[in-house]
Amino acid sequence: MINRLLRYRRLTACATLCLGALAACSNPTADGNKQDGNTAPALSASADYSALASNPAEVEAGKKVFSNCAVCHSAEAGAPSPAGPALAGVLGRKIGGAAEYPYSQALAKAEGDWTPEKLDTFLKNPMEAYPGTAMAFGGLAKGSDRKAVVAYLASTGSR
Repeated sequence: MINRLLRYRRLTACATLCLGALAACSNPTADGNKQDGNTAPALSASADYSALASNPAEVEAGKKVFSNCAVCHSAEAGAPSPAGPALAGVLGRKIGGAAEYPYSQALAKAEGDWTPEKLDTFLKNPMEAYPGTAMAFGGLAKGSDRKAVVAYLASTGSR
């Protein structure tokens, strides 16, 4: 009972922090209106992700965007993850397959492995990609941000 309450409080705190980080990421234009985030092309199956992972500028940009995700996730091998599953080596890992993490049914029952394309789709809108996911994150609207995060995660290795 205490573990369930503690896990609930951690998830609630993580959701609050993630939503706050997401709000901080809004990118108003000079006229005060928010950009729609669709100015960069979405990742496609033809994108060369290994090249992205070897591009230091892209990886660094992804690390910067990922700093908002670090409220809940770690991306360094062996580092503890605050609330969500650890993401080091996530590419190639079974969806919902991080050991010892209590995934929502949506991800626990998902088939396949995390590919760059699946990560891009998930990062764009987690709730739409896997309805019922417990990840309380509204998504990254900008294709360039998603591409950078995928490059950063690709640089952490694969399993």
